[in-house]
Amino acid sequence: MNVKKIVAVMLPLLLCSCTAVKYQNKECAMTGKSSEFFKLPNGRSAKLYQLRNKDGFGVDISDHGATIIAIYTPDRNGKIRNVALSWADPVRYTNHPIYLGALVGRLANRVSNASFVLDDKVYQLLPNDRKTNSLHGGFGISGRLWEVKKHTDQELILTLNSLHGDGGFPGELDITARYSISDDHKLVLEITAVPDRKTVADFTSHVYLNLNGEGSGDCSDHSIVMKAPRRTEVNEKLIPTGKTPEVAGTIYDLQKERNFADILKDIPNGLDDNYVLNDGGKFTEAAAVVKAGKSGIRLTLSTDRPGIQFYMANCLKDKPGRSGNYVKFGGFCLETQNWPDAVNQPEFPSAVITPENPYSSRTVWAFDTF
Repeated sequence: MNVKKIVAVMLPLLLCSCTAVKYQNKECAMTGKSSEFFKLPNGRSAKLYQLRNKDGFGVDISDHGATIIAIYTPDRNGKIRNVALSWADPVRYTNHPIYLGALVGRLANRVSNASFVLDDKVYQLLPNDRKTNSLHGGFGISGRLWEVKKHTDQELILTLNSLHGDGGFPGELDITARYSISDDHKLVLEITAVPDRKTVADFTSHVYLNLNGEGSGDCSDHSIVMKAPRRTEVNEKLIPTGKTPEVAGTIYDLQKERNFADILKDIPNGLDDNYVLNDGGKFTEAAAVVKAGKSGIRLTLSTDRPGIQFYMANCLKDKPGRSGNYVKFGGFCLETQNWPDAVNQPEFPSAVITPENPYSSRTVWAFDTF
């Protein structure tokens, strides 16, 4: 491996400080435009890209980590609200532990003992969770500048080349993330990843949402229903046991609409669980539906991934957000994904990809009111 490749592999693992450009608490004046977001130590700038419809629906995305910074959608009274959480100081995107809004991988969720075996070879990953497990592939793709290939009012295409050995993963990987919006208030994320050899991959958006609006308190008035008859059972370190029990009749059952407040009565620290939609290879319409009572905003999530990690964000207390400090349960995540630790669970849907069978996924966030 030459010096340039060594630097490219190791750079995301280094912690560094950056100089931020003041983050204005407003959307930019024109659609289809980009603006400087913050400066990196090497002098390069992370930028902010806008997608907007004529009625104000849209999204702001940074090329740093292909990160969703804001999602604008109308409430029941027609007022445009930003429902995506973001840091007050963009410098935090260079080294933050909760992946706020970022695209994560090479493997989403947890990998037990931060290692896996592929073709009889052991691959060691970065143990960044509970000192033993790997979470979201480390900070590799989430902490880099992606290259923007196309940007219009309704589409943003970003690419990233991840080298062999990056974060401990085998194979060079060309990753493409395509964000697009539609006139009927849908945000679509399509991800492809083409390797140069056999490897593993799984990606997800770690966007935190509050359908009453970013910084509007906790999500206790929200409700959720999910087309998931099972969940992946986990141990005390949140690693799957290999069992996928049915949720019907248990405190984990989301097949009928449940208020977040009611869930928290049963599970005071909130849910952080992978819900099983299917065994892979299927697109699930309306896989999850979340509604917010105050705003009247409804989110309908559809995906071709076999699972959704429903995370109620107990980590947010006192985190400095765009509209002030966040509170515990001040957001939630619906991370569309493969089942966690699939690389170490032979009965789970496979995370293995090859040049002939590359990775692809599609997730749709549809916003309306009720």
